[in-house]
Amino acid sequence: MSQNRSPFKFLDSYEKEDVNVFFGRNQETLDLCDALSGVKHLLVYGPSGSGKTSLVECGLRNQFSDADWFALTIRKGWNINASVFMAINDALKDKIVLDPKTSLPSDPKIGFGEAIEKLFEERYQPVYLLFDQFEELLITGEQQEKIEFFTNLNILIRNRLPSRVLLIMREEFIGHFSEFESLCPSIFQHRFRVEKMGRKQVQEVIQSMLEAPQYRDDFDVKGSHKLAESILAKLPDKRKEIELSHVQVFLGELWDRADEVKTENELPVFDANLLTKNDNLESVLESFLNKQIKELEVNYGERVPLELLAVMISERFTKLQLSEANILVELNAKEVICNNPLPALLQELEKRRIVRRIKVGDESQYEISHDTLALVVGQNLTEDMKMREKAMDIYKVLMEKEGLFSQDDIDYLRPFEKSLNYPLNLQLRLKESRFAIEEQRQKEVKQKITDSNKKWRIRFYIVILIGFVVALFTYFAVKAQEQTIIANQNKVEAIISEEYAKNMLRLIMNEKDDQGNGVSDSILKNIIYKQRTYPIKLLIVLKASVSSSSRGGANRNYSMWVDLPSFRKDEIKEVQYNFCDGFIDQVRTSSDPTSSFSIGYLAESYCPMMSIDIILKSGKIIKKEYSFIDYFKNNPVE
Repeated sequence: MSQNRSPFKFLDSYEKEDVNVFFGRNQETLDLCDALSGVKHLLVYGPSGSGKTSLVECGLRNQFSDADWFALTIRKGWNINASVFMAINDALKDKIVLDPKTSLPSDPKIGFGEAIEKLFEERYQPVYLLFDQFEELLITGEQQEKIEFFTNLNILIRNRLPSRVLLIMREEFIGHFSEFESLCPSIFQHRFRVEKMGRKQVQEVIQSMLEAPQYRDDFDVKGSHKLAESILAKLPDKRKEIELSHVQVFLGELWDRADEVKTENELPVFDANLLTKNDNLESVLESFLNKQIKELEVNYGERVPLELLAVMISERFTKLQLSEANILVELNAKEVICNNPLPALLQELEKRRIVRRIKVGDESQYEISHDTLALVVGQNLTEDMKMREKAMDIYKVLMEKEGLFSQDDIDYLRPFEKSLNYPLNLQLRLKESRFAIEEQRQKEVKQKITDSNKKWRIRFYIVILIGFVVALFTYFAVKAQEQTIIANQNKVEAIISEEYAKNMLRLIMNEKDDQGNGVSDSILKNIIYKQRTYPIKLLIVLKASVSSSSRGGANRNYSMWVDLPSFRKDEIKEVQYNFCDGFIDQVRTSSDPTSSFSIGYLAESYCPMMSIDIILKSGKIIKKEYSFIDYFKNNPVE
């Protein structure tokens, strides 16, 4: 590497003061100004290496006077919301009180709008917030950090304050916005895409740079047009888009070559002879990185420079901002040993323009010079380094997992231990998990034995139960057969009894002169059913007869009895006859209700009414009355 630094921008973006060597973007600068006119926020996006940051920081800044705007360029840092307030506070004379731990306002009522209003009142200039490398928030930001930012942004862009917001980012990460569109619905409303330059435009840029008056004190050039064509010819695939960062690095390589062959007290000379057969514009950045790493490994150890750079990229191969302390922690976690102090290696990488140092608040942080270089670092990681990076991510995820690990977790971790030893906390949790798994296995073995014994006992009981069921079934089958036989017998007896009852009823009816022989079987069945089921009170009929006294004269004998079906009389305990005055006895009791008795009446005329109490065996008393008035009406006295 040349001892004299190249005058070209290399991997650094163009800034406001570089306007005289910023070529090829005049029209894009005007278009960007037009896109920003009249809007509160603008999304500036494009592919990596298209020059988005340079277009804003050099092209756009030179379109405004100091009276037109006051622009603050903001990077995510450790928290993008804190970075906003710190950037505004740096520009304020009357500072906002920030929490020393979070760098957020101590007063929770102060948001982006309140802070910008305070800045405007001091400067009387429209405030522009330029969020560069905005994809950093979407890729590495915490969820709450993102929610707070988009909520504050939505409030700010609806504020009437003279302020505008530019979000500058790589286009492949735009899809991450959709998650937060509900918090800031207009986020996609205003957009501006930065295209990569075409071959002709790039050739004109190279030629303009080689011929720029500002570089006349740094080098001479012979045949700028031919040299520009020769440089572009080093891109093998004519259809591929050209990375401006590759062109800048290649110009830096040509500078080193020209500086090495120049004679003392002469300027380096650029011409086509500096190019070699093996030059390749597409792989120039990779060649540059490998060359620098190889030179640095001599003093710092094999792969140590690449290990350091690997710490400074995300899993998506985008660059990260890290402090020296953070870098040291990460290297120790990966068990990387540096032969010389880390600050010396960082200083050397900064000198070679591979990393740059950035002031974030009161702290210095480091990042890889360009996204394109970060991508090349990621693509040049060794398999072992990739495995170790993956191991670190997996260890982190598992350490955040609550509870013990499963056997699947342990088996999944095992291959990564060869690439990176388990952290102490992870080792302890693995030990606890293995012990718990072994304990559970022993329990399962014991349970299997218990279950096996239980199954045999269950089978034994099932056999006994089956035998019992069979025996019980046999018993009930025999009983059922016996019941069937008994039922058939009862049926026969019932038929016989019914026939007997019919005959008896006919006989009784014949005796009562009811012409029983002429009654059908259905009527007889109905009569029998009623006599068996009706309440006894409804079946009782009082009977009486009056005849002349055996002594002669006017006195008469009264006969009384109860008429009811003979098979129901067992329900009656006794019958009590209560006579009126004139009878020999006042009360007479009969234990056989259907048996008649006679009693003499000594008074004149006849007894008009008698009351009869029929006492049932259940204790209930049925009261009846018999009218001799009706009797004598139907049976006149002789």
